[in-house]
Amino acid sequence: MSAVWILFRKEMMSYFYSPIAYIIGVCVLFLNGVNVTQIVKWLSQQPSDYSVFQVMFAGFFTWIVFLIVPPVLTMRLFADEKRMGTIESLMTTPLRDWEYVMAKFLSALCLYMMLWLPTVNIVFVLRHFAHDTAALELGPLFGGYLGVLMTGMLFLSVGCMASACTRNQVVAAVITFAINTAIFFVGLLFFMDAAGKLREVFEYVSLYGHMDELCRGVLDWRRPFFYLTSAAFFLVMTQRIVQSRQWKS
Repeated sequence: MSAVWILFRKEMMSYFYSPIAYIIGVCVLFLNGVNVTQIVKWLSQQPSDYSVFQVMFAGFFTWIVFLIVPPVLTMRLFADEKRMGTIESLMTTPLRDWEYVMAKFLSALCLYMMLWLPTVNIVFVLRHFAHDTAALELGPLFGGYLGVLMTGMLFLSVGCMASACTRNQVVAAVITFAINTAIFFVGLLFFMDAAGKLREVFEYVSLYGHMDELCRGVLDWRRPFFYLTSAAFFLVMTQRIVQSRQWKS
């Protein structure tokens, strides 16, 4: 695990030594600011049956952040090392493939969650404008941020796999965005007129439906299981791609 920690610190420092962390941070804050502005305007015009957490975590601009940030965070993780040829030197060290993949994945996940820290204040701002005087419900608050974490895990694992497939960062980002967008829209088929087993399948993979339930404080064990197994699948695929690269070298 010490090898994972060493590489994790290296990846975190590389984020903050380059402009990428700061540019992404500013963009996320801007999108969240626009999101809050629109929500406050909406709440001030008419009463709503939706909770503050549903409006905040399942809103349009929130999903833009979900779809844009992971490709940018992961596009350089493996592709850049392939391009510069440093991946070959790493493969000659005692570092195991899964340690290499997990260190990079965890560094991206850590920065991703750091970008969401400022949104804790937004919850209280929205509660004020919604005239919500009831006690703060920890269930929906915890569920909302759990949804943010699990969605990030899934989308970042896809980004790791895409980055491991190519030397080009832009190509990796485009592949990640395309796959994540496809996953998101497949889940939206749940809201169409599907019936029977097909409807159950769409409901199970509906990211929007998962987030909506979590923001209402409904936690079904099938939701974490879906995200954990899906993220594990893409990370295993990443490890296999890295391993095949090692054999080719």
